[in-house]
Amino acid sequence: VDIEAFIRDRLVQRIGRITNTKFTTGTGSSEPRGVVTAAAAGKVGTTGQTASVFFDDLIDLVHSVDPAYRALNRCEFMLNDASLKVIRKLKDSQGRPIYLPGSDGLAAKMPDTLLGYAVNINQDIATMAANAKSILFGDFKFYIVRDALEYSFFRFTDSAYAKNGQVGFLSFVRAGGNYVDVGGGVKYYQNSAT
Repeated sequence: VDIEAFIRDRLVQRIGRITNTKFTTGTGSSEPRGVVTAAAAGKVGTTGQTASVFFDDLIDLVHSVDPAYRALNRCEFMLNDASLKVIRKLKDSQGRPIYLPGSDGLAAKMPDTLLGYAVNINQDIATMAANAKSILFGDFKFYIVRDALEYSFFRFTDSAYAKNGQVGFLSFVRAGGNYVDVGGGVKYYQNSAT
């Protein structure tokens, strides 16, 4: 068993999950400012929408983002998989689902779309609940990640470990992130408080 490769792979996965959490919901104080933290309100659900969203709310969310950003053809939805489950159940007045899952086409897999926009799953975005910022929409290209130090991985076999029949591993990364656009290119849908 290549234990070093196993540990390295597990640490890379763990650091990836931690940084995704910070790039999504970080406060900006001693950690990256997450995209949810940087976004502005686009639509707040009406009373009773603590765990739901209406079709009209999604339309309002899309149109809360300035048309100049939408014209760049880079806007997307970002939400938790549990929130996508709620949206997949929404239907238009003719009973057709508003969410169109992608399929394998002749040339390549087509992306999942919602109202014509790509859908990205990010499990660090809140699940629909009271006051949850559960759906993001906009141009995420303005969120910048800065890697100040590359991923580092160290293996220690010195006497402190060897005398106990052990091997030590250390891994770390130094990065920051912030949404650098001031025009409000990303907005969120917030569920109702009650």
